[in-house]
Amino acid sequence: MADSPAILDLKVRYFQDSTPAGVPCREENFIRREIRMELPVDRTALVLVDLWNTHFIDSWIERAARVTREAIVPAIESSRDAGLTVIHAPSPEVARQFSQSSRNPAAPDPPGGGADWPPPAFRGREGEYHAYRGPRSQPPSIGIHWDPISDDLTISPAVEVRDEDVVIASGAELHEVLADRNVLHLVYAGFATNWCVLGRDYGIRSMARYGYNIVFLRDCTAGVEFPDTLGELFVTEIAVREIEQQFGFSASNEDFFESCQKVSERNIT
Repeated sequence: MADSPAILDLKVRYFQDSTPAGVPCREENFIRREIRMELPVDRTALVLVDLWNTHFIDSWIERAARVTREAIVPAIESSRDAGLTVIHAPSPEVARQFSQSSRNPAAPDPPGGGADWPPPAFRGREGEYHAYRGPRSQPPSIGIHWDPISDDLTISPAVEVRDEDVVIASGAELHEVLADRNVLHLVYAGFATNWCVLGRDYGIRSMARYGYNIVFLRDCTAGVEFPDTLGELFVTEIAVREIEQQFGFSASNEDFFESCQKVSERNIT
C-alpha cells in the first residue's frame, strides 16, 4: 500500500467579525480563535516576499534584517526539511537577477480591451497632471534616499536561494507556477507587512482573490511603522489582524516549526 501523503498539522489563528449564537454581534465581543488545519505538504508552498538587502528607511531595514536572521531563515530551513516548495518573490527587478526565474511557465499577458482610461499622461502624472503625483513623489520625495538600481537591491545575504527554489516576478507568474505544481496552500513570510506582503500582486490580498488558502507566519515579518506606533509595532499588528480577519490565517513560528519537524521525522523514518 502506498504511503499516505505528508501532512502539516498546523495550529492557525483567525479573527472573526462575528460572535456565537446568544452573544451580541458587537465589535467589543469579537475575539481571536484557533483551529488545527491539515496542509498536504505536496500542495503547500512557502512564499517569501521582498526579503531585501537594503531600503531607504534605515530603522526599518535594521529591524527587517534582524527578523530575517532570527525568524525567517529558520522558517526556510524548516520548510526545506519538511519538503515544502520554497518560492522567492523579491520584486520584478530583483527576480530577473536569478536564473531560476527563467524556468517558470509563461504567464499570460494582461487582458486587453476596454477604455484606455485614465489617459497615459494622467497615469504617469506628466505635464499638466504633475501636481497630482503620489505622496512619495511630493516634496521632499523618497528619491533623495532611494534608488533601488544604484543601491544594488537584491535578496538579503542571509537568505540562500537554491537551484531547486522558485523565483517569481509577478502575481500572474506565481499563479502559473502554483497551477503547474498543483499547490493550493500558501504559507507567507516577508516584508513589509502593511505594504508588500498585503499589497503586491504576488501578495496576500491578490493571491487570496485567486482562491488560495493563506497562512501567514506572523513572527516572520515587520511592518513600516509611524512615529507614534513604533514603540508597540502597532501598524504591524493591525496588518496581521487584517490578514486574520479577511484573507486567511496566521501561525506562530513555534507551531510551524513543530509541524515541520514532525513531517521531517516522518520522512527520515
